[in-house]
Order: sequence, then C-alpha cells, then structure tokens
Amino acid sequence: MKKILVILVVLGFITSIFAIEEFKMTFINENVSKDTELKMREGSNYIINFYMNINFPIQISNINVRVFTFFDDYKSHQKLNSNAKSNNGYFSSSKHEIVLFSNEKLIKTFHHEFNHYLLRAYFKKPPKWVNEGLSEYFEYLNNSNPITILPQKNKIARVKSWVDEKIENDIEKILSGSNKQWTEQNIKPEYRSSTISYAIVFFLMSIENGDQILGKIIKGLMNGEKSIEAIRSTYHGSITKFNEDFIRFYSEWN
Repeated sequence: MKKILVILVVLGFITSIFAIEEFKMTFINENVSKDTELKMREGSNYIINFYMNINFPIQISNINVRVFTFFDDYKSHQKLNSNAKSNNGYFSSSKHEIVLFSNEKLIKTFHHEFNHYLLRAYFKKPPKWVNEGLSEYFEYLNNSNPITILPQKNKIARVKSWVDEKIENDIEKILSGSNKQWTEQNIKPEYRSSTISYAIVFFLMSIENGDQILGKIIKGLMNGEKSIEAIRSTYHGSITKFNEDFIRFYSEWN
C-alpha cells in the first residue's frame, strides 16, 4: 500500500512538473520584471493544478500576455479590440490573449484573467457566477511558500451583513439568472452579483472536499445542467442544505 501511495505521489509530482515545463508565456508590447514573471508562473501553475485535480480538460502550451505601460495605450487597444471596460486587464477569447495594464494590481489581474483563460478554453459560456467567482477567488492568490488564497475581507463583510436579509433569495437570483441579468444586478456600491458569486466559490473551496464538489458542479454545468440543479445534485442532494451551510459559514466567520 505504501509503495502504491509513493508511486501516486511521484506521478502527481511529475504531472505538475510537466505542466510547468510545457507551459510558456509570451509577453507582447512590454516585458515584466523577472520577479513579477516568476510570481505569474507560480500562480498560473497553482490554478492549473486546481483544474487538473478536478479532472477538467487542460491543454496549454503557450499563452500571449499583452502588457501596456501607459494607460492611454491600454485603453486605445481595449477600445479597438474588446467590449471589456476594466481599467486593469481582460481576457480576449477572440485573440486568445490576456491584456494587462501594468499597475499595482498587475499580478492579481493576471491570476484573475488566467482563470478566465483556462475555464473558457473548454467551457465557452460558463455562468457568470462560477466564471467570475472563481476568477475573484484566484485573484487573491498569495505567492507565499506554500501558496495560499487570502480572503477578500470586504466582500465577506458584505455577505455577513446580508445573511439576515434572506440572502438565499439573492443566491437563487444569482444562480438562476442569465449572464445578462447577472451583469445588470452587479451595480455600485454593493456589487451584489460579484460579491455573492465570490462568496459561493470561497465557501465551497473552504470546506472539506470543496474543490471536488465545485469540480462536479462545473462538469454538471458543462453537461447542460442549470446552476441550481447542478448544486442540488452535488451538494448532499439539496439546495436548502447548501443555503443553510452557506449562511452558517458566513454567520460564524470571524
């Protein structure tokens, strides 16, 4: 048994090495510092390993990262090539590249957009709650040793303030609405759609085997299941149980 376990660990380690060695990042327009590039690579491999662990199809050999030093140049390129509005960066599925403005959020933005790149490579139109929720989760990847994911305290504080306001109704709206409705509901100052989407992912990734649960939900979505149906069939067979545990998790968050 011990020999089998060692072999499995070694195979997992070799798989991780291959993912690192085969993955190439090509910078366009501007380069980044060696330290920044290292953090990008470490973070990207952490995200890759998440998808490998949930058996999500990964095939990545090269990705273009277009970096702009000057904001006006970035916005001009964005206006000509995308409908995105972000002042920090975006993923262009048509051009298959990540576009970044080189500011203090560069590494966070890269991790956010890299998740979009991986998820949308095989899942062209994922529900926004999982697409944005996972991206915001990985945005707070901390390049420590070992790598950790830091909680977004401002979003968690918002959710804690909403748990007594029948937040399960908001969760249902987020999960059952279209991507267009998700965007329409995501308005200042609460950004309710993105906050609750992040909170769903953070909750799942914080519980035992939560990554596998989320992986099964993603597979259900890819197979055409609606979000509530995918969660119900995966989370103890009950959306009510999911809501109860979600509310308890954030009520007790300290």
